[in-house]
Amino acid sequence: MNVLENFPDSSRIWIYTAPRPLTIEECEFISARMANFVAEWAAHGAKLNADFEILYKRFIVIAVDEGPQNATGCSIDSCVHELQKIGTELNIDFFDRMVVVYRDEENNNMVVSCKMNELKNMIADGDFTPQTIVFDNTILTLGELRSRWENTTGNTWMKRYFSAVKS
Repeated sequence: MNVLENFPDSSRIWIYTAPRPLTIEECEFISARMANFVAEWAAHGAKLNADFEILYKRFIVIAVDEGPQNATGCSIDSCVHELQKIGTELNIDFFDRMVVVYRDEENNNMVVSCKMNELKNMIADGDFTPQTIVFDNTILTLGELRSRWENTTGNTWMKRYFSAVKS
């Protein structure tokens, strides 16, 4: 069951990406830690209406319904610190923004990743096209996650890499 299904589209989200698929044990560890964290997460003493979901064994999505209480800089920092601690304990960098996660058409649409510096060669070799489905982690709301998180590369900020390769 999707624990975020009862949150409104306007809920603010943060997406943290694992550079590789998480194991079942890692997912269980992260779930236990994050369940404890969101149960106590507060901004200026007011409890946040928050939850999280691990998607595709790759992404930790944290959502806050800011209707009752906005997340603040300090509360967001505390979440970042918790993810950093989890990452340190598991030896996983959830903050590497150079990881691109996409669906590999030739491999049953499996969710895979590459480093940004590999994209130029993948594009030149035709392994990564404007039609490749990517996960656009620049989105800010749960509504965007539901409607356009998985999108063709040509409809995301990464489209610029195709003109760069042709040059």
